Amino acid sequence: MPDIALDLRYLTYALHVAEYGSFRRAADRLNLSQSTLSRRIQLLERRLGVPLFERRRTGAKPTLIGQKFMRDAAVGAEHLRQAVSEMSEVQRGSAGELRIGFVGSLAQGTLGNLLEAYRQGFPNVEIRLEEATSRGNAAGVLNGRLDIAFIPGEPRLPGCEARHLWDEELYVAVSTQHRLAGHEAVTWSDLRNETFLVAADFHGPEVEGIIVRNVSALGFHPKIAVHRVGRENLINMVGRGFGLTLAASSTLGAIYPAVTFLPIRSRNDSVRWSAVWSSGNQNPGLKRLLALSATLANGS
Repeated sequence: MPDIALDLRYLTYALHVAEYGSFRRAADRLNLSQSTLSRRIQLLERRLGVPLFERRRTGAKPTLIGQKFMRDAAVGAEHLRQAVSEMSEVQRGSAGELRIGFVGSLAQGTLGNLLEAYRQGFPNVEIRLEEATSRGNAAGVLNGRLDIAFIPGEPRLPGCEARHLWDEELYVAVSTQHRLAGHEAVTWSDLRNETFLVAADFHGPEVEGIIVRNVSALGFHPKIAVHRVGRENLINMVGRGFGLTLAASSTLGAIYPAVTFLPIRSRNDSVRWSAVWSSGNQNPGLKRLLALSATLANGS
């Protein structure tokens, strides 16, 4: 059996000799002395246990077994070259896979802009998106299912790093027929007797938590109606008079019939968004995304 650690350059030397039909011309092309090239081809033949060339005064001609070997080996060498090239791209963060968890909307705002810019900058990186609750995203980062997660708040997870990236203004979605629809903005006191709609999906726990924290501080218990519908249908229910719901400014990029969005004036009138990832994650694509996210967040 030949040595699998055989320097692939020796195969390149043999392919050049076969192409030029001469050790001298191949040596000139490779910028080697003819004697050096001849010795290396002989070493290759000894390791393989077969003669690859017929040496003649007029040049060198591959043997039958040499022709077959170099034809097959050339295909394998090209596959290996491609594999090495792809590995280098992955190492540079220009290829590979990046698994991203998030909470929120991609309709507009920093997160949507970030993913779009990353996709354009690194088209060979396969992006896997997973929408989940903050808790689900945190679990994904901790168990290695996700490379990074974008979630509201300031998460503190063992063995992880977190970075605050941007803030989004908090809005309430109301029907255009609602008594508050003509206001420029509202306060939590304005909403004390309203019914808040919450989806029993990925966003529900975050939305309900915001409502309870802010409304309970005013001394009354909020009316919360949980519906097993998606975020889009929940806002459409607002337009049909079922109640109100909360939305971050990124949601405003979508158009909903008979719904208007009003900013909420309060001490906590914005949603802080952070990125969280495992300290031991060595995915080069992650480093690229973090660098890009910092650039976009500083410019937003």
